Amino acid sequence: MRCLPAVIAAVGSLATFCCGASAESEPDPSGYELSARYTADALWNVHGGLREGSAYLDYIEVAAGVDAGRTLGWDGVTLFVSGFRRNDPTFSERYVGDSLVVSSIDASSPMQFREAWGEWRFDAAGPGSLRLGLYDLSAEFDVLDSRAVFLNSAYGTGHDLAQTGLNGPSTYPITALGARLAWAPDDRMLLKAAVLDGVPGDPEERGRSRLHLSSTEGALWIVEATGGVGNLRVGAGYWRYTAEFPALHSPDGEADARNDNAGGYVMLELVAGPGAGNPRWIGFARAGTAEERINVFDRFYAAGIVLHSAWPGLRGSHLGLAASEARVGSGYRRQRAGDGLATDDCERNVELTWRLPLGKHAALQPDLQYVRNPSADPRIPDAWVLGVRIELFWNR
Repeated sequence: MRCLPAVIAAVGSLATFCCGASAESEPDPSGYELSARYTADALWNVHGGLREGSAYLDYIEVAAGVDAGRTLGWDGVTLFVSGFRRNDPTFSERYVGDSLVVSSIDASSPMQFREAWGEWRFDAAGPGSLRLGLYDLSAEFDVLDSRAVFLNSAYGTGHDLAQTGLNGPSTYPITALGARLAWAPDDRMLLKAAVLDGVPGDPEERGRSRLHLSSTEGALWIVEATGGVGNLRVGAGYWRYTAEFPALHSPDGEADARNDNAGGYVMLELVAGPGAGNPRWIGFARAGTAEERINVFDRFYAAGIVLHSAWPGLRGSHLGLAASEARVGSGYRRQRAGDGLATDDCERNVELTWRLPLGKHAALQPDLQYVRNPSADPRIPDAWVLGVRIELFWNR
């Protein structure tokens, strides 16, 4: 079945990337698959930020997939549903004050469905699929395996896209109804397009699920092309909202509505080294833009390198170093200046992390992050954050 890889991608899992096939079971001939993942981050802001302090964040997700061809006679159809629960404390909001968010599981939503969709697979001069339902675009768009090693949200969906919309795009923790079409004209290229509700959840009440389609709220559409030659993988995407958004700053002081909330991104990943038990280097880079008159940050950059080593143990480990930068747009600068506030040029993050699989169903990951200019606010000191992530995962 093809539903389990979607589960892994949706929750930022590295079971396949880090542990290989040993972390997965063979497809169940019954046509059903179940999976569960528990992720916990113990984080301590040791210096700077809003204030020093620590927090324990945890997250559990359960998912089920059904091969409807085997169970219901619907050939080429897969059904999938997942939901999560996380504890109440937030970390970045209380201690660091950063926009990029130190932990990828840090959110305000305590419990809800994440995805619930049906997918129909077809062949049209190449394999394709159509997916309809509650959809998390971060499971398939703007994804590189090497970026998923890191804890900071900046290395998931790029912040140029993640910051957008009245309630964010359709990603964790709030997802929306949508449709996704994917097609692979050959084995080296994949083309994807999706249309989603422009306002996931309820912007008036954080963390509340809501399925509501409205012409005034509009839609978010996104297209992406990825391809690879040898050890090099490249990709490019473009996104746009159909609804109008208020401008951050209007020269005449009047409300200014704009309908050009759009942006794009490019990314690449390069693997060097033989693998197969030998050290292997994986490098990545990503750059993206967003409309500066609507969004706080108009440019975002990220790059990093990951060493996959055979040491220690049978499954080895992943040692990663990455850096990211979100640059402040002119609209936000002018808005802050109008309020008599200064603004830094950007927020930066540097992360050093080491992920160690512990058998087939667990992993331990110590982590160190430096946050420079949190939220580009000169009143907030640079922050140092120590942390450790624990993961437990199971599937059948």
